[in-house]
Formats: sequence, structure tokens, C-alpha cells
Amino acid sequence: MTTNDNQMVNRILGELNRKITAQIHQNAEIVDSFVSALRAQLMNSHGTLLSKANIMHSGSAYETLSVKVKTDFDIVLVLPTPYQVENFKVERDPSHFLRLIMNPNSTAKSYLDAAKLQSQLFEELHMCLKRVSVPGVRSVSGKKGLAAYTVEIITTSGTKISVDLGPQIAARAWGEYLRPLKELSAKLQDYVKMLERNASPIYLLIAAVPGNHPNQNFLFSISFSMLEKEFLRSNPNIRDMVRLVRLVGEVRGWPKKYGLKSFCIKRLALKFSDDLQNKLVWDGYRILLERLFNELKCNSVIGGYFIPEPPAYKKKPEMIQELCNEIREVYHLNSSQVYMEVKEYIGC
Repeated sequence: MTTNDNQMVNRILGELNRKITAQIHQNAEIVDSFVSALRAQLMNSHGTLLSKANIMHSGSAYETLSVKVKTDFDIVLVLPTPYQVENFKVERDPSHFLRLIMNPNSTAKSYLDAAKLQSQLFEELHMCLKRVSVPGVRSVSGKKGLAAYTVEIITTSGTKISVDLGPQIAARAWGEYLRPLKELSAKLQDYVKMLERNASPIYLLIAAVPGNHPNQNFLFSISFSMLEKEFLRSNPNIRDMVRLVRLVGEVRGWPKKYGLKSFCIKRLALKFSDDLQNKLVWDGYRILLERLFNELKCNSVIGGYFIPEPPAYKKKPEMIQELCNEIREVYHLNSSQVYMEVKEYIGC
């Protein structure tokens, strides 16, 4: 990495901070006021499941990874005891999603009803939302989604902000149904062990799964959002590598054209975190592009990494080839050419 590359990366990310991240932070302040008001209403809802929920911020807006102003805010509502993964026996379903066994020692297995649990939680959120009042906010409305209760906040100035409230069950120990811990990067292994020692959430289970499956009502999907967030916050250089790849991908329309989700880039950064360690942002950015190309070219998928199946990203071969062609083209751009690509998008 040349001095010029380093200066150009700082320029790109600096402009991104001034033009886009600053606006996201303004919206985040409104979301924080909403969350405080929601927390007060939940705590006053005695006898409900969410009255003692722990509220945690998740997603790109809180990881300083967002590269566009229109960003959804993800709020995780971690359910209290007894809704913790360690209080159940976890079973992999043939669909590759998970089921929670409530009575593991019984000959007749009894599974936690995910659909019933989610319905109750969403109803509690609906009732609390009716009582929420936030200064500077004209209206707050909500609707049930697949995995989250989506809230739309409209400020007195007309700004619309979307917030996904996700009630989830936390796991504070690495599970045997996950990829063996020794197969993770050395840095990530150390980080998971630290979270275990601190009894912090490592991953979360969500009472909803996409698609149609047998046993649908008893299936849980799995999220590593908190692990990803805390890891990237603790490794700001790796975070900025991800951010730069996402920015270039957004400018080129990769999410819309190829369905490339932002979390796939984060997952690759965690998978190859040993390769990215001690690298400057430009060099790490190019390593990430190379790893993304290789994953798609060799495997035609981006794997889930933490879980053997299903893959996190899988598309038709012709679409994979088109995306690989674009990644190869971007990889060969120098830092000044990248700046020229993104400057109009950022508003430089």
C-alpha cells in the first residue's frame, strides 16, 4: 500500500462520514429516544415476557458500516430467563434450521412453539407501542414482519425512519451443532472464548424462518449479529475494509443486481480475519475482494461459515459469473479510480 493509497482511503471514508454517516447519526438519536420510551413502557408491562427483556442495538447503523442514509435500525430484545438457549436441548431440523426441545429427558419430545411465542411477543410490542410518545416525532406505527416487528417513525419534519424490533433468544456458549470452534480463525476463537467468559450473547435464535418447511411452527433461525457487531467494533481497521467493499458494491448496484447482502461481506471478514490482521485498510479491502471472488468462483456460494448449511448466498451460475466479472474489474482499480467511482454517490 502506497502513501497515496492510504491518503485516498482516508479521504473516501472521511467524506462518507461527513456526508452520510452524520445523517445516520441524526436519525440514530431519534431512534435512541424511541427506544428509551419503549423500554419504559415494556418495564411497566408487568407479567409480560418483554417486561425484563434486555434491549441491544444491532445492525449496520450501529456498526458504522452503513453506506447509505436510508438504513434500517435493528433493535434486539433479548428474552429473559427461562428463554435462554442453555435451558433447552437444541436439535438440527432436516431443513437445517433449529428446534428447541423443552423436555430432553422425556421419551416424547416436546418442542418450543416458535410461532406461538412470536405471536405473543409481537402482540406485547403492539400494545406497548400504542403508549409510546417521543418528542419531535409525529407518529409511530408498527406491523408484523417475518422475523421482526417493524416500526415506522415519522418525525415532525417528515423524516421516515424504519426500526426492526427483534425478540430473540440468546446463547452464551458455543453449540455443538455449529462449526467446531477450532475451525474458526484464531482471532475469532479468542473472541468467542472471551464472550463465553463474560456470559455475553454469542448468537441468537429467532422464532421465524424463510420459506415453507415441515415443522414450520417449531423452527428457529440463527443470527450472529451481536458477535459480528462486537468483533468489528473491536477491530476498526477490519470494519473499514468491510465498509469500503460495501460502498463500492452499493455504487455498482451489487445488492440490487445480484442480491448480495451486506452481512455476506461481514461474514467473509470474520472468516478471513487472520488474513486481515495488521493490514492497512486498502490492502485489506483488496484481500476481501479476492476472497469474495474465490468463494463465488470456486464454490458458487458464500457459505454460512458458523453453520455448515445452508449457504448464506447462492445464485444462478450466470449471475455468479457476472458478479465475479465485476469483482475482478473493481479489484484492478487503483485507489484514485475507486474515489472517482464513489465520489458522486457520496456527494463529494
